[in-house]
Amino acid sequence: MEQVNTYLENENFELKEQFLRLQTHSMKYNLIFSGITEQDNESKEDTESVIKNFIETELEIQDASTISFQNVHRLRPRNDGKPRNIIAKFSKYDDHQRVIRAVPAKLRHKSRYSVQQQYPAEINDRRRALVPKLKEFQRARRNAKIVYDQLIVDVQPYEPPPRGAPPDQHVHGS
Repeated sequence: MEQVNTYLENENFELKEQFLRLQTHSMKYNLIFSGITEQDNESKEDTESVIKNFIETELEIQDASTISFQNVHRLRPRNDGKPRNIIAKFSKYDDHQRVIRAVPAKLRHKSRYSVQQQYPAEINDRRRALVPKLKEFQRARRNAKIVYDQLIVDVQPYEPPPRGAPPDQHVHGS
């Protein structure tokens, strides 16, 4: 009975992970834009033009008017009084990549704005939990970044130390 239970738990875990990967893949073309002032009575078409204007003026991508989207909409109102985020689903992955590549340089000194890849909530939670360790590695001048839901340090996946082990910087393969 214990074996069957363990098998079912593992199968359930694998199915959940597959579902998360599928969800993530379906969001591959989506970016979340934050901090963009909301206009009164903004319609879907207006929201698309707001995004194109933002891409052209703030990210300085000159041909933003040629970018096409499958869908652009604002999310529900926020509790903190900030403008509602906008989700934009790009028609072409190349346009998505051009926009996301422009963000670090163009928004570095414009902290009111942010643009990031959309992920399922559970993946966002996993990524958020990795941020303190990411910053620690970056302060130590290590090459560290978060890819999907994994911390990569010096081109190796980061493996947290086992519980109860002394805290040092475990990187798989080191």
